[in-house]
Amino acid sequence: MDLVGLLKYMQENYGEQKDNYPMAGNEVAKNFKQGAKSAIPTTFLGNSYKVSASIGQGSWANVPWIAVHDKAISTSVQQGVNIVYLFTNDYNGVYLSLNQGYTFINDNYKDTKTTLKKIAYFWQDNLSTLNTEEGFTTRAINLGIDAKRYNTLVKGYENCNIYSKFYDISQLTEDDNNLLLQDLLHMITVFKELKMHLIPDKENSVKATIDFILTDGDYVELNERAKSDKINNLEKERKLVLVKEEAKQKGILIKEGSVEYETKRDYVKEAIRNTEKGLQGEILVLNFERERLLKNPVTKPYVEKITHVSQNGDGHGYDIISYDVDPISSDKVIEIYIEVKTTIGSRNAPFYISENELNVAKLKGERYKIYRVYNYNGMPKLKIIDDLFTDKFIVEPINYIVKGVNQNDKHTKI
Repeated sequence: MDLVGLLKYMQENYGEQKDNYPMAGNEVAKNFKQGAKSAIPTTFLGNSYKVSASIGQGSWANVPWIAVHDKAISTSVQQGVNIVYLFTNDYNGVYLSLNQGYTFINDNYKDTKTTLKKIAYFWQDNLSTLNTEEGFTTRAINLGIDAKRYNTLVKGYENCNIYSKFYDISQLTEDDNNLLLQDLLHMITVFKELKMHLIPDKENSVKATIDFILTDGDYVELNERAKSDKINNLEKERKLVLVKEEAKQKGILIKEGSVEYETKRDYVKEAIRNTEKGLQGEILVLNFERERLLKNPVTKPYVEKITHVSQNGDGHGYDIISYDVDPISSDKVIEIYIEVKTTIGSRNAPFYISENELNVAKLKGERYKIYRVYNYNGMPKLKIIDDLFTDKFIVEPINYIVKGVNQNDKHTKI
């Protein structure tokens, strides 16, 4: 059962079962929990995530839910921040919601509603990946369609919302399943930006960040506190290698074969898995760039000016501003704009580029670079793409997906 099928199954069956039958041993309850894991399997999300579903504990819930948890942050909707599908209490609609853990806030802070709202407003004001297109919104959600089922917990779920999209289940068709997965991908992107700004804390990074927000902490300061520990600790033992070309080592010419287009490939699924390594890849590139600039007396003064712009969101069209010697004048330095694409696969693996990134690449010209970090789970290696707009690459409008074709450029080294 796919995600659309599961939502329709609940719309058709849950209300009747809740009103007329016991929960213990109930077939609908069993099918819902099992169906959630098959509709959004861990193979789809990657091992960093866990999927759970609930129809209540001991008695039927007024609002059943499906949750996607980042296991490093939370494995329960009661705490942390999670991505949750929350059904309206008439079961005809469902919200995809970036949602706070109600129970944790209720147990640890005074004035639960005010606290939740302040936290939500903070993220809404500062997360750059939030948008109000394609039905996504920061407006309040409304789960309480049926007044008889509108209790404190349901209101709590509403107050926990940061960002959401509503679906009228009756209007969904099987053709919409891929749309739901793309929406989930977008929500994961937003969640990842939020996660990047959590204050590192051995006990509870979410609580440390909440405490910072509630004391009227500034987003710029939060960004610096979160970033400094990540830069120093994340991947600090690993090096990124721009490896030497086999052709030079063996005296033979090596050409990369073309990558065939696979019509059955699930690019949405691949994108979710590959973005797991996005931040780590950017950290590796930052360290690589620092070392590169330090080796040249002309660029050495610019090391501290390298900027990790994607820490503040993905809207720039690139991840890092770095520097290089001007090819026209060797005593001058120019800015370069680096978009990092990370994969656990080979250097030939296709990668996604957004329309915004593509437009910025055209605008920046030769100063726009794609740093392709590949073989991430082994010894990470780097391929630098200086010019995307050559016959070495096929750019297809999927989002946009980039494939190497007969590549043998000077930076492609094995």
